[in-house]
Amino acid sequence: MPGLSGVAIPADRPIRVLLTTPPTSRRGGVTNYLHALRPYFRNSVQYFPIGSRCDNEGIATAVLRLLRDSWRFARMLRRGSYDIVHLNPSIGLKALLRDGILLVIAKTLHKAVIVFAHGWDDACERILAKRLSRLFRLVYGRADVFIVLGSGFKKRLRLLGYDRAVFVQGAPVDDDLVRDSQRRRLRTCAGVRPSFNILFLARVEKKKGIYEALDTYRIVKQTHPFVSLTVAGDGPELTRAVQYARGQHLDGVVFTGHVEGTAKYEVFKTADAYLFPSHTEGLPISVLEAMAYGLPVVTRAVGGLADFFQDGTMGFITESRDPQVFASMLSRLVGDPSLRSSISVFNWKYARHQFTASQVAAGLEGIYRFVLGGADSAFLRAA
Repeated sequence: MPGLSGVAIPADRPIRVLLTTPPTSRRGGVTNYLHALRPYFRNSVQYFPIGSRCDNEGIATAVLRLLRDSWRFARMLRRGSYDIVHLNPSIGLKALLRDGILLVIAKTLHKAVIVFAHGWDDACERILAKRLSRLFRLVYGRADVFIVLGSGFKKRLRLLGYDRAVFVQGAPVDDDLVRDSQRRRLRTCAGVRPSFNILFLARVEKKKGIYEALDTYRIVKQTHPFVSLTVAGDGPELTRAVQYARGQHLDGVVFTGHVEGTAKYEVFKTADAYLFPSHTEGLPISVLEAMAYGLPVVTRAVGGLADFFQDGTMGFITESRDPQVFASMLSRLVGDPSLRSSISVFNWKYARHQFTASQVAAGLEGIYRFVLGGADSAFLRAA
């Protein structure tokens, strides 16, 4: 039976997918998300790198790169027998322009298209709603399915005029990381620890809350001098953040730079709590990874976190960006070993059962089948 795309694919035939991804040199949430899924797809999924290759790309370079990527994309679709195109933009003007061109190309070549919105820029949404709503519906209304990272994003997408199927999909934690976390001995917190290490792991940029994190640490340090802070990640604000920490005379701050693989596992293992005061998110994988290692999380109610995060049970969550608020939450964790222990056990168990990459990959492949007419009624209800 034909699916949404008008194409019928036999249930026993692997689906051929062309999936767009940022270049591997562009470290970030979307790159990590798609990298974690790659080993667990059962169908034929080919990754197609698109987007800027550096932080400071000039206008002329960006235009040439967009033209080159679009030409390569069209050539691959003509030469390859793909069933589905899977685009991965954020709701941001540059990403929507780039992927809008790809969407039109794919639809001109009669391909089914899934759009997975990984990030959501509030300013872009306001511009779309006020000035570009008709253009958004004209271009992105042609997508067969949208996927978002939280139920709040689904409502906002409807307000922008998208009226086809929308799925809410979780973010993955790499199964290797989950297995490593299972080998980690959960802290029992039998007494007050002589040290307490706070972890901030993200791209080092303003919108990720790096300066709120440093100010929070300064406040906590005043009453708990044994605490330390690990900042893991690189990005455009790294040099300025290091200078800021020195200017504030913040002792006990370690900047590791980018970490991955076993080095990433180690920063989680040596942490006692995870601090993530990000300004805006889709669904931050780093929070899920921290939970997999049994870390209490202190964060903001951004993106898809509001769908599942249990305040007081998984850590603490707030709407505020005030470092005093974050410091108060962290101080509760520092001073209450039994609370840390109960949160640690809960988060470790929760992440093991909810966030594995193999589960998320299977969910995406179910959506592929839905678009091509092979999904069951559970997917119809979810949309």
